[in-house]
Amino acid sequence: METDMRILTTEVKLQRAFVKLLADKGFDRLTVRDLAREAAINRGTFYQHYLDKFDLLTSYENELVEAVRKIFAQYPKPTGDMALDQRDAFWQLFQYLYRQHVLSKALLQCPASKIGPHLKELIVSIVAVSVDAQALIPHDFAQEIVAQGILDFIRYWLTRDVVLPPQHAYTIFKATRILSPQQLVGENDEFFK
Repeated sequence: METDMRILTTEVKLQRAFVKLLADKGFDRLTVRDLAREAAINRGTFYQHYLDKFDLLTSYENELVEAVRKIFAQYPKPTGDMALDQRDAFWQLFQYLYRQHVLSKALLQCPASKIGPHLKELIVSIVAVSVDAQALIPHDFAQEIVAQGILDFIRYWLTRDVVLPPQHAYTIFKATRILSPQQLVGENDEFFK
């Protein structure tokens, strides 16, 4: 039990150090020595857990993507109405990302991170756009618009200076799914009353 607690403590320290140094130095200039110093661990401890800084980055990306995958496997996609449904996958997603917003923001802003493409690939598989032979927009374009729109919304939400609470972000997100572009940029204050 004590070993598990030490590993957990080391992981927390490393993650905090990673996020701080990513903001201060950027990924390219960040070194294992910097991480170890900031986390107050020795470099040998770092290497017991990770091969290098790229392995650490990949580990954080995989952890986040796997958590999102599990949320969408466990909870249904939202319905078209505006009711807040805590059993809905996007509600759960916003709750999870808010709890992980410091790491999520760091990954989304890191040029070396592949979290954006990984999340987009996952979103495409989850929010499949149905094929309609008579649709005005070709399927691949519709799929891209939906997936990229969701990813951009999440990125914008999490990378703002002040991250909105997940309930508020979810309400806005649900509105974006049912309002037309004209409604989104027009007078819609009464919608949020």
